Amino acid sequence: MSNTISILIVDDNKELCEILYESINNTGDMRVLATVGDGKAAMDLIRELQPDVVLLDIIMPRLDGLGVLESITSMQGIKRPSIIVITSVGAESVVIRAMELGADYYIMKPFEIGMLITRIRQIYSEREAYDSYLARLSDYRESDSVHTASSGPIRPDTNNAARIVTELVNCIGVTPNLAGYIYLREAVLYGMEQPERLENISGNIYTLLAQKYNTKVRNVDRAIRCALLSAQKKTKNADSLNEDMKETFTLNNGRQPNNSQIINFLVKKASKRLMDARYRQFG
Repeated sequence: MSNTISILIVDDNKELCEILYESINNTGDMRVLATVGDGKAAMDLIRELQPDVVLLDIIMPRLDGLGVLESITSMQGIKRPSIIVITSVGAESVVIRAMELGADYYIMKPFEIGMLITRIRQIYSEREAYDSYLARLSDYRESDSVHTASSGPIRPDTNNAARIVTELVNCIGVTPNLAGYIYLREAVLYGMEQPERLENISGNIYTLLAQKYNTKVRNVDRAIRCALLSAQKKTKNADSLNEDMKETFTLNNGRQPNNSQIINFLVKKASKRLMDARYRQFG
C-alpha cells in the first residue's frame, strides 16, 4: 500500500484513544490525524482534515455516533471517509441503523487492536479499488461514446459485465458504502467468468476474495450477509420493491435466501442481461 492511511479517532474514552493512537501510528502505513471525544467536534474535524478512515464510537456527548453518520451522509463538497464503528452497543437495531447510514464495518468492544488494524487496511483497500473502478468505468464510458459516435457500436467486453453487475448489486440495495459491497460484486463477476466455481462458493470464490483482501473466508461471508440484511431493511417497508429485489426474496420459499442463493441469482441475472446486450448489439 503506497499511501499513508489517515485516521480520525472519535471516542470519549481517553484511555482507549491513547492506546489506538500509539498502536496505529506504529504501523508505518497509517497516521492518526487527531482524536476527539464528541460528535459535534468530530464533524468539524472531518470537514477540516478529510481523513481516509474514521473510527467512530456510538455513545458520546453532544452528538452520538448515529448522529455523526447522519451528518456525514448529508455532507457535500468533500470526499466521504470510510467509517468503522467501534462500540459496546450490540443491539441489532443500532447495528442495522449504522449500516443503513453508511458505516463500512461494525466492531464490538472489547476488540483486538491487530484485528482493527487489519480491518482498516481492508476497508481502505476496498475503497481504493472501488474508486479506481469508477475512474476506469468513467474513462470507458467516455471512450465508448466517442467510438460509437465515430465508427458505430463497439464490441462488448469485460467492462460490460462489470457495469451490469454493478447496476444489479445497486438495484437490490447493496450500495458502495457497505462493507460487503466489493465482496458481493466481485463474487458475482467470478461466478460469471468461471461458472464452475458456483458449485462451492465458500471454497472457490470466498477463498479468492479472502486472499485478495488479506482477510478470512468467514469475514467475507459475514460482510456480504450484513450488506444484504441492510439492503433488505432499507427496502422491506417501501411501497414497491424493484423487480430484482422481489425476485431475490422469493428464491427460498419466501424465506430469506442465503448468500450463495443470492450470488447464483445475480450471476444468472447478469449473464442474461449480458447476452441480451450482445444480441441487441449484433442481432
